[in-house]
Amino acid sequence: MPVTKLQVHDCSQYTTCYDCLGAKDPYCGWCSFEDKCSPTTDCQIKDQSMRWLSYSGQQCTNITQVVPSKIQKGRGITTQELKVSIAYLPPIDENELKCVFTSYEIGNKRPVVLKTQGKPLLQGGVRCDTPMPNKLPPIPTGKDHIVMKLSIQSKEKDVVSTNFTFFDCSLHDSCTRCTLSDFPCTWCVQSHICTYEPDQECQGQKLVTGSQRPGKTLAPGPKSCPRIEIVNSLEKILVASNTKTDISVKAVNLYDFQTLNGIKCFFNIKDGYTVSAQVVQHADSTDITCGEVLFDYIPDIKSQNVPFEILWDTDKPLDNPSNIQVMMYKCEIMAKSCGECLALDEQYLCGWCDNRCSTQKWCNDKNNRWLPAKTSICPNPKIIKISPESGPLSGGTHLTITGQDMGQNKKDITVEIGNQICKIIDFKAPKELVCETPSFNSETRVQVYINVRNQYKTSGLHFFKYVDPLISNIYPSKGPLSGGTRVTLSGDNMDAGSKAIITIGTLQCIDIERKSDKELACTTTEATNEMVEQLSRVSVTIDNQLVETTTDIDYKYVADPTINAIDPKKSVREGGLTITIYGENFDSVLKPTMIFPDDENPIEGSCEVRSSTKMVCLSPKLQSFDEPYEEISYGFKMDGVKELYNLTENFIDYGSFKVFPNPILKEFPNGMESHQTKNQYLTINGHNLNVAVQKSEWKVQIGREFCNVTSVAETQLTCTPPKTEPPSLNGKEHPEVVVFVGANFSSSIGLLQYEEPDGLSLPAIIGISVGAAILVVFVIIFCIAYLVKSQRSDDMMKKMRIQMDSLESRVANECKEAFAELQTDMTELTSDHVGQISIPFWDYRTFCMKVLFPGQEDHVVVRELQVDIRHNKEDIERGLQLFFQLISNKTFLLIFIRTLESNRNFQLKDRVNVASLISVALQTKMEYATDILKTLLADLIEKSVEGQKNHPKLLLRRNESVAEKMLTNWFTFLLYRFMKECAGEPLFMLYQAIKQQVSKGPVDAITSEARYSLSEDKLIRQQIQYKVMMVHVVDVDSFPQQTHPVKVLDCDTISQVKEKILDAIYKNAPFSSRPLKENLDLVLFDHKPEWLCPPNEKVQSYLPSHKDTHRLVLHDEDATSKMDSDCRRLNSLAHYKVPDGAYVALEAKNTITYNSSIISEKSLKYDNMSFYNRSPSLNRTTSPNSINIDVDSVKSYHLVRQHDSDVQKEGDRGSKMVAEIYLPRLLVTKGTLQSFVDDLFERIFSTANRSNVLPLAIKYMFDFLDDQALLHNIQDNETVHTWKSNSLPLRFWVNVMKNPNFVFDIYKSNIVDSCLSVVAQTFMDSCSVHEHVLGKDSPSSKLLYAKDIPKYKQWVDRYYQDIKMMPAISDQDMTAMLTEESRLHNQEFNTNAALYELYKYVNKYYPELKDSLEDDEFARRSKLRYKLEKVRATMDGDAVC
Repeated sequence: MPVTKLQVHDCSQYTTCYDCLGAKDPYCGWCSFEDKCSPTTDCQIKDQSMRWLSYSGQQCTNITQVVPSKIQKGRGITTQELKVSIAYLPPIDENELKCVFTSYEIGNKRPVVLKTQGKPLLQGGVRCDTPMPNKLPPIPTGKDHIVMKLSIQSKEKDVVSTNFTFFDCSLHDSCTRCTLSDFPCTWCVQSHICTYEPDQECQGQKLVTGSQRPGKTLAPGPKSCPRIEIVNSLEKILVASNTKTDISVKAVNLYDFQTLNGIKCFFNIKDGYTVSAQVVQHADSTDITCGEVLFDYIPDIKSQNVPFEILWDTDKPLDNPSNIQVMMYKCEIMAKSCGECLALDEQYLCGWCDNRCSTQKWCNDKNNRWLPAKTSICPNPKIIKISPESGPLSGGTHLTITGQDMGQNKKDITVEIGNQICKIIDFKAPKELVCETPSFNSETRVQVYINVRNQYKTSGLHFFKYVDPLISNIYPSKGPLSGGTRVTLSGDNMDAGSKAIITIGTLQCIDIERKSDKELACTTTEATNEMVEQLSRVSVTIDNQLVETTTDIDYKYVADPTINAIDPKKSVREGGLTITIYGENFDSVLKPTMIFPDDENPIEGSCEVRSSTKMVCLSPKLQSFDEPYEEISYGFKMDGVKELYNLTENFIDYGSFKVFPNPILKEFPNGMESHQTKNQYLTINGHNLNVAVQKSEWKVQIGREFCNVTSVAETQLTCTPPKTEPPSLNGKEHPEVVVFVGANFSSSIGLLQYEEPDGLSLPAIIGISVGAAILVVFVIIFCIAYLVKSQRSDDMMKKMRIQMDSLESRVANECKEAFAELQTDMTELTSDHVGQISIPFWDYRTFCMKVLFPGQEDHVVVRELQVDIRHNKEDIERGLQLFFQLISNKTFLLIFIRTLESNRNFQLKDRVNVASLISVALQTKMEYATDILKTLLADLIEKSVEGQKNHPKLLLRRNESVAEKMLTNWFTFLLYRFMKECAGEPLFMLYQAIKQQVSKGPVDAITSEARYSLSEDKLIRQQIQYKVMMVHVVDVDSFPQQTHPVKVLDCDTISQVKEKILDAIYKNAPFSSRPLKENLDLVLFDHKPEWLCPPNEKVQSYLPSHKDTHRLVLHDEDATSKMDSDCRRLNSLAHYKVPDGAYVALEAKNTITYNSSIISEKSLKYDNMSFYNRSPSLNRTTSPNSINIDVDSVKSYHLVRQHDSDVQKEGDRGSKMVAEIYLPRLLVTKGTLQSFVDDLFERIFSTANRSNVLPLAIKYMFDFLDDQALLHNIQDNETVHTWKSNSLPLRFWVNVMKNPNFVFDIYKSNIVDSCLSVVAQTFMDSCSVHEHVLGKDSPSSKLLYAKDIPKYKQWVDRYYQDIKMMPAISDQDMTAMLTEESRLHNQEFNTNAALYELYKYVNKYYPELKDSLEDDEFARRSKLRYKLEKVRATMDGDAVC
């Protein structure tokens, strides 16, 4: 059963400190300097007081008060001081304290960030200056303030933040808005301005104070504001169009100085009118009457508003808080009929006159027939339409009547159906009403009338029909339990009445639709489990009548459909490919569809139900996309079954659906292709032909006939065309070739012309005939000679035939066995505890040491500094301090490296060693080390680009320079965390999978060749007979009552058995912590040990001949080992005839040796006798290996002898097979390990995995390489692609992939190493831009993954492109990351030891280094040569002045 690693915490969901600590999640705490909730490992500064707050016993840093809490936005260049009180403020360096004001993002505007210096307060807080007023962002239109985020920062990180407001009273232009502001604003009446500082700007003026102004005042706003109000409490002043009239309003709170110079009215109509106004003073108000104005407008619209203002002092408007306006209107536009006109509100003063709606002023009727609104009725009521036109006999139908001039009030009218009254339910005067029909005794057709006040009656031209509905059938008669099935009821008069109710059992059917007079449809609702497989009666009620049925109509709810398998789960963008779904209860769904769910625009594809367990769908068509493929959510719309709507989200097992680009088909050259009739096949070229499309989906049509598709490859399609040229579909001379993919995609690639081969001439025919006759003569002569020869060799042929038959049988058996293994599912592998083993990661220092100094377990950089006795340690340490200062000088370090590399005696191993020593020495200064690395890489790139003999694509391919090894070390330092948290898991799983798969078959202990291998060089090319067996391992010392069952092979050597037992017992332990197999003996019991048997069970031997309790120590070689010519075969379990289920134990080696006289020579012969048949009377463990035997004079072998691959002797033909016949076993191993290889590659080539984002180092280095390409004007994308592949995959990933023992505490055997080498080679081939041309002579390691590499190449291209499209890393972020890396690991290595080793190279190349320092101008300016001499003198104990 697979084990899934799940994250047990999600700290990012808590956005505030209080939420974070309040959640009481032990994994989560508040990172004060990053203002986020995170695990302690994600908080860069967590080891100081109050920097990372846990939920237990710590309080959140918070701002308790800001004084002042808000300020007026100034107009000058002065700033104001804020006092920010902060509780639980962590200790912060005063020089790092900053106050940051940040605007919130509005629309597409970028936030404004303003920083000022902060100063600490003694009481616990910070003193901040506000930014310069002219730097603040503008206040949005319609607002009087902006809110900014005030943050207290240290080291560019937010410690605590709050909102702070800047407001501006001057933006208000009316007294009402000014005094209603949320801020302390005051209105100055004479100046007509809003201000925050009335004492300075409005001295001696009348003031109206705002509601937020502290203290009491005589004129509080807004009620004290001078303003106008409408007369009679009407919102608008109504004036009929083309009317000249005056306008009156009421003013309150006017001051005398406002009316002193007169009042004017401004009307915003046409070009604007300004008229004088009369003012009449009252005790508590003032009446203002504006002079007459002609109100008229041209457009044929119902009304038009006219804004106006009451002005004092020429241009200062009084407040108009009610937004009083004049509304002009036209009666003739507002109503087109008499009924509509009389229904208008009385305030409009409209009426009906002379067949139109108008005011009485414009009524020109000679008879003065004026019908005022609301009080009159129209003389000619009319019915235009009734709906529905039929209803049930029981009545209750809501009949809707649409008409004209049907009165003004409900009480004025009556509706008659035949001789009965239809009760009015709703009336919308004057043109629509709804009434409820009465019941009738029989089916009939009656007239419908409307009577208005018994004065006017409509004509009887409309009829209503009484009918008797009937139901005869339902389809479908069953559906899923979740409902959603669209059922259709068939019968008569299904369109009758106004309302239908359909019930199934006790459940109501929804979304009822009258499809016709014969059909009624509805959607079923979700049922309960008790209704499954039960018949539910269907009933229909139309209005007041229960509809009768011809027979009992029943519906059955069945269990919801379920899906077990989907094949395939991929398609092309055009869709239309066949997707087969297997499951249950598909036949219960009426119309299933396949769907790509989307909240706005889901995409569907049709489905066809073939049976209750099988359904076939056409994949939906997807819009265009740019990726190599797109993984999207998918599901199935099956009536109301919601859980199948989105399988990707609802079920983990179903995964996502892959959509690939459409296949590309190449057209015939010049639109025409010639086809020789003698050719059997037609080949069509293209791209992506078999990526997502199966062969059965392809159809090729040639004219009116089809070309039978025989094979489809990625770039070619082959089909068998008709033998003769088919006729064209469109009348052309030759038929057109059209290729169809699924149901939606087709492409015409040109015309096909059939050509007959040229005939032979008469001389050619004669020549061929003569030649044939001569050939017949020679054949006769040859046959005679052959018969004579065959007669002589008849006996030999019979022998050879027997041997060939035997060989053929063995080859057939091997092929069948390999094919069966290839088809075997890898469930057994994934279930054998691979996912249950804990991952034994090496610590940071061990991992780095194995990469930097491979094979050197106890390097000087991890030990105390060791100084030669001839030198004083204190002098050496002082000198190393000076030397560290010297290499911290960029000029010196670069000259030092270049000088060493230019020397011919500086070998490759020296370059690697110096690079690693420099990396260790600068590990505490990673930012400086990165700068050095970039400079060295830039030099390398420049040489590779500009040099005539160099090739840019060879850059970083080998360790030929210090820079290349430093790059490997740089990635090693910075990717350890990513390796441990993300990429390490699939690498370890691949290692375990290889190890376990290899152990399932025989492995030669001498040559490391195995039955299951990825490497051809390590493949056993013989048929090895073996069987799987189980041994029970007794833990004698710790748990004697328990045994460990362990799977082994009978052909395993004793050492291999011990190794498998140790793997099983110590499966969760690091390799370095478990005992070595060389220090243990394997002890075999001849029966089940007594202490494992129940008290009453009698101990019995496995074999009847057993006599006494006995144990035997098994060895790889002892006196019983079999000799084969001059070679000794290693002992195996089969050699000792160990039975299946035997009991064994591992014990520490016994140092006592036995004399050969103890055991007779006869007792040591095991060829025809098992251990269990031997019964010496000994009460101690015996050991055949104890006898002194000279084993060095002969060679040993296990499964394969060294000369087995040599030329066979005559007569041995039947015992061997062609070695290549065993190569399919490579496919068996490859197929079993495929998913583990895919998981590893996908994890490496993804920019985001399991909440682990792409390491900054990768993005930073790739951007550096892109910049270098731009700098050198390299337009070839392949070159940059190669640089990136050589820098990261080649220099880092391939190294750890081939050497997982660098990352994990494990043992890597030779066979596992060979398999990992094949995977690593595939990894590098995937990163290459070159297409590999493969043939039958190509290495098997490349042929093995030939079909997978194109897919991996797409992953690599997408990975590089995704990284390139990511936002660039800022220098601040990179510096912070490198600084943190140096801080975390500053104690891992002995820097002085690394410097001391580097100094040895200074001594070795001292003359050349001095000359280089003297020749360099910058070195001379910095006196670097003198400083180097000082270092040397200090190291030697000499004083330098």
